Amino acid sequence: MGIFRYCRLSLRSLLILIEQFPVFLRLSWLCMTVSLLGAAVSSRHVMAGGITDLLARGVFVVAWLRLVGLGEVPSSRHYFRLGRRESFGALAWVMAEIFVTFPAQVIAASLAIATGVPIADSVMVLAGLSNLLLGGFYLVPADAALERAGKSGDLGWRVPDLMIRGGLALGMAVFICWLPLNLLQEGVRLLPEMDLAEGLALRDAAMVPVRYLGMALTAGTLALAWNSLMAEETAQD
Repeated sequence: MGIFRYCRLSLRSLLILIEQFPVFLRLSWLCMTVSLLGAAVSSRHVMAGGITDLLARGVFVVAWLRLVGLGEVPSSRHYFRLGRRESFGALAWVMAEIFVTFPAQVIAASLAIATGVPIADSVMVLAGLSNLLLGGFYLVPADAALERAGKSGDLGWRVPDLMIRGGLALGMAVFICWLPLNLLQEGVRLLPEMDLAEGLALRDAAMVPVRYLGMALTAGTLALAWNSLMAEETAQD
C-alpha cells in the first residue's frame, strides 16, 4: 500500500463529516460567526481580526479532532470553549497551515520574478505539491488536541516519530483532502464582487464555511491517522 495507505482515511473522514453534518453545524456555527466578525474588522484592525479568526478556528478544529479521534461529542448547542488546549490547538493549526502553504507562495513569487510566469498560474500546482510533501505537519495540532490527560507526559513529544513512521502517506492523505477544498475555494473566487456589510465582502463571507469544511475534512483525516499510528506504537510495545 505504501504511499496510499492513509488515503482510505480521507474517505472515512468525508463519510464522518456527512454522517455527522448536524453535529458539524452545531459545533461550527458560532465559531463561523466569530470568524465572520474577524473578517469584517480585519480591514480596519488586521491584528484583531486575524487573532479572532484564529481562535475561532482553533476552538472548532480541536472539537472536531476530538470528535473524530476520541468520539467526544460536546452537548452544548452553543459550543465555544476557549481553554489551554484550544489556544494551543489554534496556534498549532495556523503554524501547520503556514508551514505547508508558505513555501508554495515563496516559490511562485520567485518564479514570477525570474520567468514572468504569473503567480496565479503556478501557485495552485505548487500548493498541491507542498501539501503532498509537507502535509504530515498537521499531526502537530492533532497531537495537541488528542493528548490524553495523565499520559502525554510519560510518552514525551511523539510527533516527530509519528511523522517519520507516517511518511509521505500522511502528505498524500492531506493532498486528497486539499483537492475538494481547493475546488470550492476557486468557486468562491468566481463570485461577483459585492459588499455585504462594511468591511465584509461576499467572497470573504463565503470563504468562511468553505474553510471550516476543509478543516473538518483534513482534521478528521489526521485524527484517524493519529489513532492508527498510536495503535501501531502500542502494538510494538
